[in-house]
Amino acid sequence: MEGARAGAAGEQHGGSSGRRAVEVSRGVPWLCAGLVLCTAAPAAAQRSSKELIDRVAVVVEGSSARDRDGQVATLWDLFVVAHVSLIREAGPGAFGRFCDAAAFRDAQRLVVEQLVALREAVRLGRDVIPPGLVDEARDRLAALLGGHDVLRAFLRERAISMESLDAALRREVIVTRFTRDSVRLPSTLDLAELEARFVLGGHPFEGRPFLEAAAEFEAWLRVEQLEEYRQRWLVELRGRCRLIVNDVAQDLASAAPGEGD
Repeated sequence: MEGARAGAAGEQHGGSSGRRAVEVSRGVPWLCAGLVLCTAAPAAAQRSSKELIDRVAVVVEGSSARDRDGQVATLWDLFVVAHVSLIREAGPGAFGRFCDAAAFRDAQRLVVEQLVALREAVRLGRDVIPPGLVDEARDRLAALLGGHDVLRAFLRERAISMESLDAALRREVIVTRFTRDSVRLPSTLDLAELEARFVLGGHPFEGRPFLEAAAEFEAWLRVEQLEEYRQRWLVELRGRCRLIVNDVAQDLASAAPGEGD
């Protein structure tokens, strides 16, 4: 059974509890208390047969009573995102690995960032993407495993539907495009400024002559600067939101396939 579709068109939103713990039955009325994260997948490699009641993991909404439109992610959303990350990290080796509590915490941190940016994208009407982009994202993911048939087999093993995967990829594509358009670096440094930064150290090219490493150093520096600017931008967006995050990683790890035994 699948969780709420964060970022999908036509979501229903409502007020949520101000406490750290948000219960489906009280704080988030648009979720049904009967949703169950079914982790008893039939794969032979699976060791856990536990079930976990799906519930809210992240809520991002407006900070005022007049601005409650927001985004929500459930345990199931984190489960799917964690397995997308697992595929990207392990490739075909993902079949022999399972997500632990640390992996689910990483997935939750990523989803928090995504929902903060997604809420702003929706507010500005920037959540529409050209047809085919989700298909392309799925193609790239499948290529890491060895093709679409292998991807489908992996999803079956982890009890993840293609619809759930596409919802996660769609959110990711929207956020990536919106971030790219919103976070821009200043003009490139001239050679003297670049060398001054190089001399300060704290980079992977220490010990090499500046002129030999200049091009690589500049590319590295721009990646570092882009991430710094992105984090500042997210902090600014978070300042406009009311953020509720429930620590659900251990619950997910104890009930997910292959964990908790």
